[in-house]
Amino acid sequence: MDIQLGVNTCFAVKRWPGVEDWLPIVRDRLGLRLVQHSFDLVVDGADPAIAAVLGRTVQAGGLELHSTFTGLAAYSRNLLGDPDPVARAAATDWYEWAIGWTAAAGGRATGGHVGALSVADWTDPDRRTAAWRSLRESLSRLAGVARDAGLDYLMVENLAAAREPSTMENVRSLLYDGDAGRAPIRLCLDVGHMCVEGTSGSDRDPYAWLRELGPVAPVVQLQQSDAGGDHHWPFTADRNAVGRIDADRVLEALGESGTEACDLVLEVIPPFEQADEAVLDDLVVSSEYWLEALARHGLPT
Repeated sequence: MDIQLGVNTCFAVKRWPGVEDWLPIVRDRLGLRLVQHSFDLVVDGADPAIAAVLGRTVQAGGLELHSTFTGLAAYSRNLLGDPDPVARAAATDWYEWAIGWTAAAGGRATGGHVGALSVADWTDPDRRTAAWRSLRESLSRLAGVARDAGLDYLMVENLAAAREPSTMENVRSLLYDGDAGRAPIRLCLDVGHMCVEGTSGSDRDPYAWLRELGPVAPVVQLQQSDAGGDHHWPFTADRNAVGRIDADRVLEALGESGTEACDLVLEVIPPFEQADEAVLDDLVVSSEYWLEALARHGLPT
């Protein structure tokens, strides 16, 4: 397998907001090169010229801006699943801006949280079917925008609530191989989101997800977690003792899936009240944990 290890800049939110703040952390403290940039660090509607400057700065600093990703701010909204058509249209506009911003920054892809259904839409079978169809149609239109912008693919993230894309079946229904007019829609597989209430069997098993959907997941987000919640813990000794994400098992599952290439992205979200130096210490340990595992498996990063 061709694998790179990188990090999502969500760790920098409210702490190291500027590229001049987080770039040396990624490069010098974590020893990583690949960056997935969180939109929590970007002002909505920001001029693409700002993205171009960011992209050049990242490149000049020896890093690669791989992609952009929705953050906690976007995750608080229903986006393309909103029951209000005005809100859905605004979410489409936001995603079109995100696609253009990503292209200007030199990123390959964007995406993440694409939509959540309301309780009323989810609990009524007819409304659920119509809302899910609308979500698929919106993604299809955005795939056309992404193709025109030159992105490699859009990403749909598996999430942790039933009213979002959170089972293998409903995630698969949103993916698309692409064509001359539309970019592919691929999975960003988060290994900590298999804690959805009401699910069972393979849908609650992160390793089953990796084995079954690894080939259509060019990005795998890494967080330590248990089966009870979406914690985004670091890979420290104390968290590894109670969490269920094991680096060797992740890499073995990806190998079993037949995955040829995959970018692994650390998505550690520290509590805002945690001491800043402790946040950095946890990130360093997490990076070392995964780099050591990749080395054991003979996988250069």
